[in-house]
Amino acid sequence: MIRTKLITTILLAATATGLIWGNAVFASSTDKGDLTEETIVTSPPGSDGPQTPTTVRLNKRDAVVVAKKKLPLLQAYVYPPETKVKWTSSDNSVATVTSNGIVSGLKAGYAVITVTSEDGVSDFCNVTVLYKDVMDSKDFWYEPTYQLTSTGVVKGYNNQTEFRPANNCSRAQMVTFIWRLAGEPKPKSATCKFTDVTSDKYYYKPVIWAVENGITTGYNDNTFRPNVTCLRRHAVTFLWRFAGSPKPSTGEIRFKDVKETDYFCNPVIWASEKNILAGYEDGTFKPEGECLRRQMVTFLYKYDKFAGDK
Repeated sequence: MIRTKLITTILLAATATGLIWGNAVFASSTDKGDLTEETIVTSPPGSDGPQTPTTVRLNKRDAVVVAKKKLPLLQAYVYPPETKVKWTSSDNSVATVTSNGIVSGLKAGYAVITVTSEDGVSDFCNVTVLYKDVMDSKDFWYEPTYQLTSTGVVKGYNNQTEFRPANNCSRAQMVTFIWRLAGEPKPKSATCKFTDVTSDKYYYKPVIWAVENGITTGYNDNTFRPNVTCLRRHAVTFLWRFAGSPKPSTGEIRFKDVKETDYFCNPVIWASEKNILAGYEDGTFKPEGECLRRQMVTFLYKYDKFAGDK
């Protein structure tokens, strides 16, 4: 099971040019007007006067910024005043930082911004870069989207600046996401049995692996139909097979549109028992419903959280 820390995001104030605590003047990063060089502190907060040890501190431990935007507020103080510092990012493809602490989000993901003094004293800020279209933490797909983005299971569009949660999820995408959740295992075979899956496609290895592990069987005409929208019954069945086709604890069918004779009956009962599937308020599962990307990422997230140990 993938287990990674999900960074708690904190919405920051929109603008700031500096902050004074006692005798300490803090440097700040801002995207308003001309950028100025870092202001060095005269002494850190709570001190009665000059101190000999070097002090480097950022005002935020966690911060968020939207892709293609600048972080509106990140402050640092350094003592002694003449101490030089260097700003670095743990992943410049996700977020960059200038020599005076201006942070820019490039694509959805996670990076650590560190400020380090010339004698090796440092402090850091965890920065989460958001997709442009997944910004409301109240949305049920918010946490699943960023959890699985941080582990590389799901990826976005337009250089990973948009997630497009309302888009349909294709069969190729669903199998690929499950393959990534499994750790991108190498398939045993180098060839795919489906006539519509060619080696130049991103889902080539995932589909071969999924067939080898009984996750998908394709259609009777020897096709996989990668671009067909993944239906809700397909998504749940794929995850059930990924878990090893476990027998549900009970035979209770919670949804009025699922019958015992449906091939997806056991997968639905199992997914419901594992809290992967909640269904709709009218007591239906809607097996023929198209699986949206926001639903897909939530299924995967709940699978990893509740059933990933298999």
